[in-house]
Amino acid sequence: MSILVNPQWLMARIDSNRAPVILDVRWYRDHLGGYDHYLEHHIPNAIYVDLEQDLTGAHNPARGRRPFPTKEKVQELTRRWGIDKDSYVVVYDSVEGTSAARVWWILRNAGVKDVFFLDGGLQRWEHAGMPTLTGPGIIPLDGNFKVSDEPCMPTVDVEEVAEWPQHGILLDARSERRYQGHFEYNDARLGHIPGAYNLPTYGNYGPNHQFLDFESLLDRFEALGITTGSEVAVYCGSGNLATHTIAALEVAGLPGASLYMGGWSQWCLDPKRPASRGLLP
Repeated sequence: MSILVNPQWLMARIDSNRAPVILDVRWYRDHLGGYDHYLEHHIPNAIYVDLEQDLTGAHNPARGRRPFPTKEKVQELTRRWGIDKDSYVVVYDSVEGTSAARVWWILRNAGVKDVFFLDGGLQRWEHAGMPTLTGPGIIPLDGNFKVSDEPCMPTVDVEEVAEWPQHGILLDARSERRYQGHFEYNDARLGHIPGAYNLPTYGNYGPNHQFLDFESLLDRFEALGITTGSEVAVYCGSGNLATHTIAALEVAGLPGASLYMGGWSQWCLDPKRPASRGLLP
């Protein structure tokens, strides 16, 4: 089954005997307003997820600007969100899925097998005429899911990513301006990891905020030589955009891409690490 679901699919299951766990991951760059928007309107039974508080580990510049949470933290979150061993989870946001992708990847990495995007997010839900609720939402019973002892999604560290272009394809999911070194609003240095190809995440979705269809995504990745069996690693600044591209690869039938969790925000901190600028890897 695809990792994408539509509003009709979700609405038909909200009040079923095996209702999904629904996570609202609305987040804005100024770090303000996500929960306020949730209080104003959210999908019935949705639980608010704070990207900064829930999906980010303890501040540690050596691990990048927005470290991923520890296994222990993820265990606490799955329990708080009411995720059981046989639960399926639907995630959504209002920014083309780029913040929902972070929790999608975290849960998949923890061993939750059935995690889906509400494709098109809250906008598509409301445009379809589906109901929303106001207020603080539900408080679920504690879940019984046990986080996997070993990570379930592939990753690479800062040493491995430096060597990756020698044997695989390294993707930089940031915008062209950041990749080329013309602009940087978050991190200390300009440019990209040498050998990385630029494939901005905004190309994964259309103007309706939905993922492109299978064929369009496949064409996009094949244009860079990515086919079944390719060794692919993806990074961005701090994780959100890269996890979206990993999800898009899966939609295109190309699962298994590795995440460089530290991203450019980790790489650029060490002045001894090289940085390339311009259009070419």
